[in-house]
Amino acid sequence: MQNVGIQIGTVTVSWYGLFIVLGILAGTALGYLLVCFSHLKFDDFIQIACFTGLGAMAGAKLLYLIVSWQKIDFTRITDPEYLNALLGGGFVFYGGLAGGLLGLYLCGKILHIPVVEYARSVIPVIPLAHAFGRIGCAVVGCCYGVPYDGPGAVVYTESIAAPTGIPLFPVQAVEAAGNLVLTAVLCGYIIFCKKKGKKAKSVQLYLVLYAVFRFVLEFMRYDDGERGIIFGLSTSQWISILICAGVIAVVIFGKKKETVKKV
Repeated sequence: MQNVGIQIGTVTVSWYGLFIVLGILAGTALGYLLVCFSHLKFDDFIQIACFTGLGAMAGAKLLYLIVSWQKIDFTRITDPEYLNALLGGGFVFYGGLAGGLLGLYLCGKILHIPVVEYARSVIPVIPLAHAFGRIGCAVVGCCYGVPYDGPGAVVYTESIAAPTGIPLFPVQAVEAAGNLVLTAVLCGYIIFCKKKGKKAKSVQLYLVLYAVFRFVLEFMRYDDGERGIIFGLSTSQWISILICAGVIAVVIFGKKKETVKKV
């Protein structure tokens, strides 16, 4: 597999950038369908998407810089070329998720949109867009897997990050497939709850399912220098644990609150 892009005149469009754009388009299309299904406003969805998108980009870059700070040459930080390369590449999904949630909160406060209702209804957009991003990772070779010579093994002839000439586990493709399955599960759950007249806990469901999936999948990653390892677990695995604990705490607190109200 080669790290190439599409040449348009003198401009090269990278595969990763292309798949990010495709993910945004696919997410927008799915968001439109879900918004219509839930009888919400598409204009509000677009505004929410802008806030969360900007927050996600900032958060993903910030967490990347935090976990890889030891590899940053601070003596070259004023070099425009080095700074551009530093800011242009390297993103961490969980940082993007945190930044996106912050953007969602700010959108609700500034524009007075009921963002929680939108989040419940369009949460499948996140794993769908994420799946396209992971396909981009698979093509360029970042976020690569452990050495592996079984079915589906990937060998890079050139890559921005992955070792070349070595069969690797297709961890990016597996995560992309898992995100597509998660998208389908969430859509089905939202539709089911809507028909039954129940309030979908789709955000909690997404957070827990993805956190568990990501925790397991991290063991198949080989780019330890990019992820940050603390006490034998990656940064993303620790975040996955915190997310599951947080969701469980919120659910338990919510049930106790409902019990107190009934009493």
